[in-house]
Formats: sequence, C-alpha cells, structure tokens
Amino acid sequence: MIGVMIKIRIRINVIAQSLSCSRQTVWYWKNQDLRCRFDIVRNYQSKITIEAEASILFFRSLGYGTARIQQRLFCAPEIELKQMEIFVQGLIVSRQTINKILKKHGINGYKSRKGKAWKFFRAKYANELWQLDLKKFKFNGKKYELLVCIDDYSRFLLLLHLFDHSPTIEEIGNAMKELVEKYRPEKILTDNNPFQNSWREWCKENNTEALFAHPYYPQDKGKIERAIRNVAEELINLIMIFRHLVNKSEIYLWINWFNEKRFHRGIKDFPANLYVKI
Repeated sequence: MIGVMIKIRIRINVIAQSLSCSRQTVWYWKNQDLRCRFDIVRNYQSKITIEAEASILFFRSLGYGTARIQQRLFCAPEIELKQMEIFVQGLIVSRQTINKILKKHGINGYKSRKGKAWKFFRAKYANELWQLDLKKFKFNGKKYELLVCIDDYSRFLLLLHLFDHSPTIEEIGNAMKELVEKYRPEKILTDNNPFQNSWREWCKENNTEALFAHPYYPQDKGKIERAIRNVAEELINLIMIFRHLVNKSEIYLWINWFNEKRFHRGIKDFPANLYVKI
C-alpha cells in the first residue's frame, strides 16, 4: 500500500484568527524546528541544586523573606557566608521558586512576632461599629475634604460628604446626624485626633459611643483606610481624569454602585447584602 501525503495550504490570516493571535506569531512558529525545543526540555536541569536548597533553608532560618533570600543567593554578605558550610553564589532565581522550596519544607509565610502581631477584629453585626475618617485632595488648585463613613461588619459605605474646607466637629456632626438617628450605631471609631472631647460629647448627645484608634497602630482603622483608598483610586481619580467635581446626586449614585454592584473581596460579597440582611 502506498501512503499518500496531502499538503493543505491554509492562509495565515485564517490560522491567526482561529488561534486569536497575530500573523507575526503564526509566521514565527511556522519556521521553528520544534525538535530543538523538545531537546531543550529533555535536557533541562533545575537551578535548585542540593547546595542551593541548603542555602535557601539557611537564609530562612535567619528570618529572611523571599526577597532577601533572592538577594543573598546572588550575593550574600561575607559575615553570613562564613557561617555556612554549603552555599551558592551568583544564582538568579525568582521569588516564586524560593517560595516553592520553603513551602516544600512547611516554612513559608509570615510568623507573627511577639508584640507585633496584627489584632484583626470585625464587628459581629451591622451598626455595632462604624468607622469614620477624612480624605484630603486637591482639584483645580483648591483643597477639598471628603468625609467617609463605613459599617465595620458589612463594609457598607454609609456616607461620602464633600467639604470645600477643613470641617469643624460641628460640621462633621451635622453631616452625620441624619444617619446616626436613622441607623443608631452603637459605636463610632475615629482617629486619635486633638478634638476628642468635643467629638465624645457629640456622640454622647446622639446616643452612641466614641472610640479612638490607638496611637501608632494604623491597623485599628484598616477597613476605613482601605475604603478611602478605594474612593481615592476609583472616584477621586475620575474627578481628576474628567476634570469634573461630582455633585450630591452623582455621589449618591456612586455610593449605590459601591454598595450594590461592586464585589468586595474582604467580605466575599456585596456590602448591601450583608447590611440589609441584619
């Protein structure tokens, strides 16, 4: 039986379209000798030798993360090399490769240090705790401040109030008053600011408790800081791009979008779902 080989010509444009790539890519792979590439794979030798792995484990024992280990595999200080019986130098590997070795030995990730561990907390239900802060920004040479308030449990964005000046405690209270009367939060967390007494009095008059963040411990207000970053990168950024200062109705629409249609990775849900359910 005589074998017959049929050569079919297909236009480059058709192949590129079917593979969702450019014509240049098709031309490149058309001229490649894939046998050479298979030889490269077959003869591949990992950079992570026994000496390299031992070096990674030693540097990890010093408390170093992947970035510092990466640096020391390429060039470590003499004081450290003197303490090592086996080591490699001049090795270039990615941080992901180093992390795989650490994971293999179960020593990847961060270990909390005494007195330095983050104390994560979250309210148990909606309106148990609110967080409040101000975001400053400039637009057309003028300073503005945006008052931001969120619910700690649901990350629900309760308020965005725009001031064209630095607001007083009385002005902040007036902006918050309607919300506080409607939803009656048990506590409101704010900065450790110099107006503590005035704000504490306002909260007491409105049947809520004033809490203040610990000095030099920004983790207390991590959720509101994250919310402010979202507002800055998504809303304020739009103001800068489009050169248009938003009005009250536009802010209201943006808040609705943020709460109802923007998936929040921190709570793995939409804020409106958790806030309404309570």
